[in-house]
Amino acid sequence: MIDQAQGSPLTAQSSSKEPEIVVIPDKFYGTALKLKAESLQPTTAPVPPKPLPPPKPIPTPSAIAPLPKHSVWPMVLIVLALLLIVGGAFTYLNRNILFKKKLPPPPAAAPIPIVAAPTAPANLAAAASSGAIALSWVDSATNETGYRLERREEQGTYLPLTNLSSNSTAFLDVSVQSGKTYSYRVVALNDAGESSASNEASVQLAAVTPPPPTVPSLPPGGLDSDSDGVSDVEEPLYGTDMHNPDTDSDGFLDGNEVFHLYNPAAKAPVRLLDSGLVNILPAPAGWSFYIPVKWKGTLLAADGSQATVATDRTETFEVSIEDNPQHLPLMDWYLAKNPGIVSSAVRVITTKGRLEGILGVERMDAYFAWDGKIFVLRYQLSGQPFVNYRTTFEMLLNSLKLVGAPALAPAPVLSESTGGPGTLIGEPAVSTGTLAPASGAEASTETTP
Repeated sequence: MIDQAQGSPLTAQSSSKEPEIVVIPDKFYGTALKLKAESLQPTTAPVPPKPLPPPKPIPTPSAIAPLPKHSVWPMVLIVLALLLIVGGAFTYLNRNILFKKKLPPPPAAAPIPIVAAPTAPANLAAAASSGAIALSWVDSATNETGYRLERREEQGTYLPLTNLSSNSTAFLDVSVQSGKTYSYRVVALNDAGESSASNEASVQLAAVTPPPPTVPSLPPGGLDSDSDGVSDVEEPLYGTDMHNPDTDSDGFLDGNEVFHLYNPAAKAPVRLLDSGLVNILPAPAGWSFYIPVKWKGTLLAADGSQATVATDRTETFEVSIEDNPQHLPLMDWYLAKNPGIVSSAVRVITTKGRLEGILGVERMDAYFAWDGKIFVLRYQLSGQPFVNYRTTFEMLLNSLKLVGAPALAPAPVLSESTGGPGTLIGEPAVSTGTLAPASGAEASTETTP
């Protein structure tokens, strides 16, 4: 064998060690074969090979030191923490999807209420009261918007008498005549229609003995939509709401405030005169009263013994001062002027100014004794079928003032040059009324309604 390191044949070495066999790598086989044998002889003394280090002893299993043991719990805790963090973040970001609340089902659409016709009024009762008929009934409906009161005279046909506001339970019919029988019924109204009629109530008024030769038929009052005592025609005169019985919400009906000379559109104690809703119409004779600012007062005689007040319609109010030569009491004077009328058919009144007077049978004329004269104020309908200014007529009477004795001009002295009867003294005076401060006496007699 050839020594790979020295390129010389292997020689036996005296050594205590076993001979070491060196194998030529395969890639050098070709080169070694081409070499001549001589070239293989060493030229110099062979260099002894470098002793190889002794092989390391193979450790036995018992000699291997055991590896240190490491705990796995920290890794487990780290993995769990990562899982919790990742899982928590995922859960938070997707909470609306993972924990979506079930919405309650949408509420069912409320059924559209069906308005039913109102229940008919019940227990209608009628009773005669001082030349009028008082009606009352039970409001049985809860959804009515108003009532229609119907009247039948004798055995005739029922006709509408007036319309009343909701929750009405009473009405006073003053347009009746003595000796006749009247029947009534009430119907409740709303947007769905009308109820059946209430029970029928009848009243027979006692005849006046002896009956008057002719008794004028007093027409019914004008339409009063809110039953506040102020007709729909009167409402614009005072700035009130025809659909609200208490325009200023002070607890008093508008008609009650006008009657007591207060402004129905302002809380008491604001007076009509202070509100500019009325003017004072004065006369040289010594009388005066309020008239709405929209009306016109005219003195037909210079002293005011004849006057007229024109309304914003065809109705008028007429003033006259009549003689009472025998100085009769007021009632006797009236009965003497109206033969056949009994005193029970005449109404005695006292105004807010403490004037005592009477209303005629038809309630359309008022009379006051005035120091040997009689002051007369008449309501002329002039063909109107309804009494539209009844409350305003009462306001005129309550504001009436008669100061001292009537200051009337002397009777005219007729001469051949001036002609015969009918000659007027002076020219007629015209007045629309002037606002004058109320006297202390007037203010003291006006009280809160």
